[in-house]
Amino acid sequence: MILDRRNFWQAAAMIAAALLLGLGANFVSREPLPLLKALPGPAEAGAVFAEVDADFILQAGNAPGTLLLDARASAAFRLGHIPGALSLPLGEFAASFAMLEPQLRQADLLVVYCSGSTCSDSLNLAGMLRAKGMKSIYLYKGGMEDWSGNGHTVEK
Repeated sequence: MILDRRNFWQAAAMIAAALLLGLGANFVSREPLPLLKALPGPAEAGAVFAEVDADFILQAGNAPGTLLLDARASAAFRLGHIPGALSLPLGEFAASFAMLEPQLRQADLLVVYCSGSTCSDSLNLAGMLRAKGMKSIYLYKGGMEDWSGNGHTVEK
């Protein structure tokens, strides 16, 4: 079946209307989807790492080229972590880094988190990753406390 001009414009109008209705519904929703949220700029060497939030994790966490890294101890990781995250415990950095290095070097974006806003393991891990030559490292300072506190899915 070949689309003639009339059918083409009708199909285009229906697609445009569906898109506008979907975006409008998202805009007025109490919990809108985090669409087109701007990516914070990467921190320069020696500067504080840029931070992301749970909405950013929901939007970009499973995107190709993005790795979520859990800086907590392996036991805490096994009890529950952000879906898709990899365990890179600060206390086992040398061994864990060696195993994950190929994946880390291929990633376009690394997001590091730990227990919560008072935990410094994610910041320390980000510094160690930068020292190993990793770039585009971001911190999710809220960590598991913020993630689970907002009712997001936890993987075991």
